Amino acid sequence: MGLPIKHRKKYVFHKKRWNKQVIVDEAVLVRDYALKNKKEIKKAEFEIGKYKKIAKSLNRNATLKESEQARHFIEKLKERGFLNVDATSLDEVLDIKVREILERRLSNIVYKLKLARSPKQARQFIVHKHVMVGGQLISSPSYSVSLAEEPTVQFISNSSLADEEHPERKIQLHGFEEEVSDMSKIEGNKKPVDTEKSVEEEEADEVQK
Repeated sequence: MGLPIKHRKKYVFHKKRWNKQVIVDEAVLVRDYALKNKKEIKKAEFEIGKYKKIAKSLNRNATLKESEQARHFIEKLKERGFLNVDATSLDEVLDIKVREILERRLSNIVYKLKLARSPKQARQFIVHKHVMVGGQLISSPSYSVSLAEEPTVQFISNSSLADEEHPERKIQLHGFEEEVSDMSKIEGNKKPVDTEKSVEEEEADEVQK
């Protein structure tokens, strides 16, 4: 028998289970970042709660506000992209939102770098093992990309998606362009209609009447 280990949950639950506004907001996050389910939002909230707990513990004693430990903690969050580059106070850690955590997901970075047409497609590329970070293959869309790693996000060398002319990376406007060109040909072939009749034609019409 192996060593029994107590597994702790890495996500949080809301006290009010059926809150309409929370349900709507979470649905928007799932759509915007192509999340697998709402559990990924709970994990982001758990991560924010962990950072806030550390910030409060460092901010509890006035002598520790400008300590080396507090500065190191702030610099670490800035390197991960969760805080602004000019952040200097622990109070700013308490203002971190869920979107700021989700913005650093690998799937969102791939979409921002225009390697995919949508967040959902970016997630698909990552799961299918087409993307690497810093020369290492990453197949987890939830991988948190630091600011230093962001320029190294790219397709693996032997992936067909590395070609910018790949059909999955190009915007599908071919059919639309053909339809527009066909309409322009039709309009060009139409003969102009002469609305003004000559005197002879008007007299002929009167005779027929």
